[in-house]
Amino acid sequence: MAKKRTHRSNYRQQSHQESHANGEITPVLQGNPHVPTDEAQWIDTNEGIVRICEELKASKIFTYDTEFIGEDSYFAKTCLIQVGTSKMIALIDPLAAHDLTPLYELLCDPAYTKIVHAGKQDFEPITRLFGKPPANVFDTQLAAGLIGFPWPISLTKLIEALLHHDVGGHFTLTQWDTRPLTKRQLFYAADDVRYLLAIHDIIQKKLDSLGRLEWIVEECLSLTSPSAFGFDLQTSTKRICKNKTPRKKELLRIQSLLTLRDSIAQQQNEPPRSVIPDDCLIAVARKPADTPDQLASMKGFPKNIAMKYGKKILQSIVDAQDLSPITLRKPNSIEKEASTRQELDGLWSLFCAWCVGNELSSNLVASRATFTDWCLAVRSDTQPPNSPLTSGWRSQVMQPFSAFMQGKEELKFSRATSFTAEAKK
Repeated sequence: MAKKRTHRSNYRQQSHQESHANGEITPVLQGNPHVPTDEAQWIDTNEGIVRICEELKASKIFTYDTEFIGEDSYFAKTCLIQVGTSKMIALIDPLAAHDLTPLYELLCDPAYTKIVHAGKQDFEPITRLFGKPPANVFDTQLAAGLIGFPWPISLTKLIEALLHHDVGGHFTLTQWDTRPLTKRQLFYAADDVRYLLAIHDIIQKKLDSLGRLEWIVEECLSLTSPSAFGFDLQTSTKRICKNKTPRKKELLRIQSLLTLRDSIAQQQNEPPRSVIPDDCLIAVARKPADTPDQLASMKGFPKNIAMKYGKKILQSIVDAQDLSPITLRKPNSIEKEASTRQELDGLWSLFCAWCVGNELSSNLVASRATFTDWCLAVRSDTQPPNSPLTSGWRSQVMQPFSAFMQGKEELKFSRATSFTAEAKK
């Protein structure tokens, strides 16, 4: 039986039709030695993949991207794989050429550098299917944040800013699983890897001049860590609870139900929210049902799930009492004081200016909540628990700001030809 189309899949189809209504194609940037200008090769055989991988090996550094559809299944369906060097671009059809082992081996080999843009989702199938994480990755979106661009920044905007070239947008939402792909689809898929080497060259030099090459290595290692993929109960619980803190019993039920929902979603290869909508999951956690029939009668609860998995769902609620509650962030009571709130607002604004003056994206360094917890810890001369701001390159960024908060240094801001910030004793 065909799966019911979701709102997002309907939107994808509409976007596909609108994108192809205009047949114009933006010309390729000429004259840059890192930008291949030839038409992309179409690879739809296993032999073709082996041949292309030999070309990638010879280059030592190559670009990588994928086009996938993920709104109607648990695991995203990879529909197209793009790779490139300074001399060529290849579009690999995984729907026809099924043996991706040579490519996955290459992606996991640290001897070769892979350039991506926002590559986390592109890497998930590799870690899951090949059993290894990609190695020696350079993500231009992360790297751009380390030289002062907003994070996250789209590839289109980064190409425009660094190469002064307008690629005319990208087909993020289009029917990538249709065959044959249209000329516009093929062209814009190629553009997703065409300019990455040129961007990498510019950003790499800037990172070197700022002394931040080790920073991007550290950040990309966390991007490709196996822990970055798969079901994360901590993150899922925080997301579904939003800014609310449920009672302990409700929180434990939410954790148990989320774990079961993810398991069912994997079995059925459906998005978790299609299995049990978030609002239904919270409603069951607050007021558990006694029978599968009661679950089925709940507003919005999928009846087929209630009847097929009802007993497991009810049992998971019983088992929840044996779990350990996940720690959710609770605003410190001192944050509610007007004077403290005003101070924290001022420090956040100052921190954002500090990052801009030092050519960093404040959003990449810290979220507002993470920054607030860190500030309150520094204020009380304690260490914030498990804060990303106390280790790695982020701790280096925060050291002068910490000294400023402790009255040991001053921050100086200036605006001449550009906005700068520095710390002074």
